[in-house]
Amino acid sequence: MIRRRMNRFGLSIFFMLVVLSIFLITGFFVILISLLASQVGLLDRFGFRAAFPMLLAVLGASAIVGSIVSMMVGRVPLRPIREIINATNRLAAGDFSARITTLQTPELRELSYSFNRMAAELGSLELLRSDFINNFSHEFKTPIVSIKGFADLLKMDDLPKEERNEYLDIIASESARLAAMATNVLNLSRVENQTIVTDKQPFDLTEQLRRCILMMQTAWERKHIQFEVELGEVQITANAELLNQVWVNLFDNAIKFSDDGGLVEVALCREDDEAVLSIRDDGMGIPPADIPHVFDKFYQSDTSRTVPGNGLGLALAKKIVLLHEGSIQCQSEPENGTVFTVRLPIAPAM
Repeated sequence: MIRRRMNRFGLSIFFMLVVLSIFLITGFFVILISLLASQVGLLDRFGFRAAFPMLLAVLGASAIVGSIVSMMVGRVPLRPIREIINATNRLAAGDFSARITTLQTPELRELSYSFNRMAAELGSLELLRSDFINNFSHEFKTPIVSIKGFADLLKMDDLPKEERNEYLDIIASESARLAAMATNVLNLSRVENQTIVTDKQPFDLTEQLRRCILMMQTAWERKHIQFEVELGEVQITANAELLNQVWVNLFDNAIKFSDDGGLVEVALCREDDEAVLSIRDDGMGIPPADIPHVFDKFYQSDTSRTVPGNGLGLALAKKIVLLHEGSIQCQSEPENGTVFTVRLPIAPAM
């Protein structure tokens, strides 16, 4: 508290010294001009020699009075600066609700807007970091607890063979889930640290999508899902390995959220200098409030966890698409399915 008060007085003293310096510099030039006028005889000619001491006295009195007035009045124009300092200290201490309400001059209004926007962004990042840690801990803890529980049950000597095999299947499934999560985390961490995409080569995007659909054939046949595919011939220059992760995650999402016997429509075409891919399913859909968050890390619209997943696939897909200077959008309605649209430049920007 004492230090804060000293800082406040320090600003006022600084303002006073600035004003005093202006008075002194002005007075110095007045005296200098007076001396020069006296040397050339101007003051003697007009009879002002007697006024010279009075001039010095007036200058000294004006400097003293100006310093006192600036000390008193200086607190008003310095109030916004003190407000900015206090808000900055609160922000540094972790209070992301700190805001500046200074609206006196255009410059201070711009500074207030920039500071408030920065505080809001930092608050959002802190909330996202907290959610990320909580969700990450939950997603890793759940399969580990499950594996431990079923491993303990397998120690029972009188356990029937059917139950033993069932528990082993669950352990294998949860282990695969952990492995997939770790892979996605590593991939997401890798691409998040990238600012440009390397190893761009021309390749057949149409053929890559065909192979990806065939690779996931076991998954969509297990749910008796029908794929309707309409792929135009499109060549693209990009990193094929990274884009393959995008298609795998999008197809996996479409399959997971489709009902048994559902329909997934895949369409690829060329529009001007862009390749446009749309993947539509007729599953449960996404509530409107959840759509802005579908690309957030660890975010899952299905809070009941009835659909397997870890909420990393779409975050990874979006980052890869953005690295390729493209865009990805999600449109959905509850009970009316979901469509993801990806747009990628045909050739990289020079």
